[in-house]
Amino acid sequence: MIRKEIVAVFIVCCFFLLQSPHSAWSSEKPVIAIKAAKVSEGVSSSARKQLNLEKLLAEMEASFQATRKFNVVTRNKSTMSAIREEQEFAQSDLAAGDTAESGAMQNADYLIIPTVHRFAFYASTKKVPNLQNKYFRRDYGTLEINAQIVDTTTGQIKSTFFMKDSFSTKERMVNSGGGVPSKKYFTSLAKGVSTQMSDQFIALIFPVEIISIKGNKVYLNRGKDGGFKKGAILDVFFPGEELIDPATGESLGSAEEYIGQIKISRVNPKFTIATIVQNKLEGDIEVGCIVRKP
Repeated sequence: MIRKEIVAVFIVCCFFLLQSPHSAWSSEKPVIAIKAAKVSEGVSSSARKQLNLEKLLAEMEASFQATRKFNVVTRNKSTMSAIREEQEFAQSDLAAGDTAESGAMQNADYLIIPTVHRFAFYASTKKVPNLQNKYFRRDYGTLEINAQIVDTTTGQIKSTFFMKDSFSTKERMVNSGGGVPSKKYFTSLAKGVSTQMSDQFIALIFPVEIISIKGNKVYLNRGKDGGFKKGAILDVFFPGEELIDPATGESLGSAEEYIGQIKISRVNPKFTIATIVQNKLEGDIEVGCIVRKP
């Protein structure tokens, strides 16, 4: 009888653990928050007028969400203000329930602090010879950002990333001089640096690894979120012994050994398939090997 009661209690406990969103077996994604970008003093006042920091932040948040590897909590001031208003409403006599509780917003594991170090966004025009009110025009733009990655638990700076994107249009004939490029070009710049940022952050937290090998085919733990393209050649490394700085106790990474190359043959939403194109005699490409772009 006692044995049956113990089994029953065990089953009930397992049921509640599995139902709980914070169960011991649940796999929690890292939580990140991105601060609105600071602007370096080197960015001119005329360029600042075209620098849409709210759009830039939105593209950064969207880029991390698209990876499906993180929970993204917003630090957008207008969004935070709207959330606060809803929380105050939930606590008023007008609300029927008790959702949107004040003080219940999720903290971030990692805080990303970007700084715009260079931004140019302008049009270059010159008169067309022998034609009145006609100009040749080209649009240009460059966006360079540094971003610190801070562990919010320890306050330690985990890494600093550098992102850069630029564009220039073909020369075309227009009816007037001056002006600035279309906003769509700024959106393109923002998407470019945001994708670079999320790619670098994923490589820091989730290194690309070989998770399965079948014959000459290898399977990687990164899909469309890895930025891979069909036909790309990647280097493969065997992760060796972890190196520790004896003076500080800090991990310096592992002593990796280059063992070959693979070629991307198909990129799926959540994993990538590649073929082995080079394999050193000293070691075989195997599950657990690290993969990087050359």
